[in-house]
Amino acid sequence: MLRFEREYVSFKPRSAPETIVKSSILFLQVIENQKHWFAARTRDKQEFAVRKSLDKLKSEEKLDLDYYLPTRIVISQLKYRRKRSEVPVIRNLIFICATKQTACDISNVYNVQLFYMKDLFTHSMLVVPDKQMEDFMFVMDLNPDGVNFDNEPFAIGDKVKVVKGDFSGIEGEVATEANKTYVVIRIKGVLVASVKVPKSYLKFIK
Repeated sequence: MLRFEREYVSFKPRSAPETIVKSSILFLQVIENQKHWFAARTRDKQEFAVRKSLDKLKSEEKLDLDYYLPTRIVISQLKYRRKRSEVPVIRNLIFICATKQTACDISNVYNVQLFYMKDLFTHSMLVVPDKQMEDFMFVMDLNPDGVNFDNEPFAIGDKVKVVKGDFSGIEGEVATEANKTYVVIRIKGVLVASVKVPKSYLKFIK
């Protein structure tokens, strides 16, 4: 009678080669040392106070940071004169460009009252891609009154790039409403903004 026995072989976990470990550590350090755009909330009506604090950190503490606070000018009619006021376009929202450590230090070490938004999937600080941020700042600086912010976003279509006109170079998703064409800039988890652009100014991209 033949008898078959299962051979049990024990395996020791293989340790990663030292060169791979060092490379991984170096890669993580590079990522940590890169500057990213982070979206943050402020306390109610404290956008300009936060901006002032950030300017102070840049000038006095020499922190390597940038920020973007979307604002526009509003003209109000007083009794005898007109008043020009700078107001936030989106309440309680500011963008910080810094390394992750510096971004954390702003609130944890220097006690600036801002609260970083979280990525819903990773539960880490929400990072805004550079291209999306550049396009958003471009359209806001060029024509803040021409940018729409809607709670109900357009029906999103194909990916497009504006190749002509004032908004040339920005990328987004095409949408139409009432026979008008819009380019939608989506900063995931933060906002959806749209600008009206002639359809002939658009090029479809993959």
